[in-house]
Amino acid sequence: MAVAWAVVAGLALAQGDAGQGGAGAIAARAEGPWTLLAVDDLARALGAPWSADGDHLTLRSDAGVLVLFAGSPDGWWQPVDARDATPVSSALPVARVDGRWYLPDDVLGVLGVRVDGGGVTLPDGRRRPLALERPPPVGGLAEVVALGPGVDALRLYAAGADAAHEVSLLAVDLGLLGLAFPEQQAALDAVLRELRSEKALFLVVTSLSEAAWQPAIYVVQDGRETLLSAPLTVQVLEGDPDRVAPGAPVAAVAFLPSDLDLRRPLTLRWAGVSGSLTLRR
Repeated sequence: MAVAWAVVAGLALAQGDAGQGGAGAIAARAEGPWTLLAVDDLARALGAPWSADGDHLTLRSDAGVLVLFAGSPDGWWQPVDARDATPVSSALPVARVDGRWYLPDDVLGVLGVRVDGGGVTLPDGRRRPLALERPPPVGGLAEVVALGPGVDALRLYAAGADAAHEVSLLAVDLGLLGLAFPEQQAALDAVLRELRSEKALFLVVTSLSEAAWQPAIYVVQDGRETLLSAPLTVQVLEGDPDRVAPGAPVAAVAFLPSDLDLRRPLTLRWAGVSGSLTLRR
């Protein structure tokens, strides 16, 4: 089974981008360990009508009717085969931000919806990626994003020809990528065996407009700086090795030094921008 690099790259962007979303993605907000889902995107994915009247929201799914209230963690649930509604409660209150409603993930079980691994599993088994609406990165240059449980990625923002922070690079431990995309686990393991490398970064490059990019990245640990560049230590898997454009991300792999400690902080420097993270914990 070959790895669907374009699919993996697209899902990584949908989960990691700051509110950029993607086809079928469900907008969400992170609040500590909890996730709140945008009710309009969720209802669209479920094919369920919903309505809001003042502080009162009603969502009618195939499983039943859910009634919730803005600013309150409590609501009512009436299954399709029940005559009466029963109370439901969440750890967080229902949120309404700029006119948009968000439902806490721990109240969605009554709908048959499960949030895990950076995505949403619908009652019929379909998966939808989450598009987390994050605040702009501190300094506008770098941020750490979660692609799944125990899988963090570093995103670096660089200037393009038209604007600052126009081009971005997302880097994640290739060895952990299967945890974020379990349906690709076997194929990703085969890739690691084929590459004969246990230490590699999966890179995704994207841009708000067509721009040039260089397949070169510096890795720094304990004061030692190593340049990884094409064609020897960076290999482009999908996309153009010289240009990137909206809707056409570039996927690549960068081979890390064999003596690099993945459980200690390291710094990545690309296009004049740097950021730090710990790949494995």
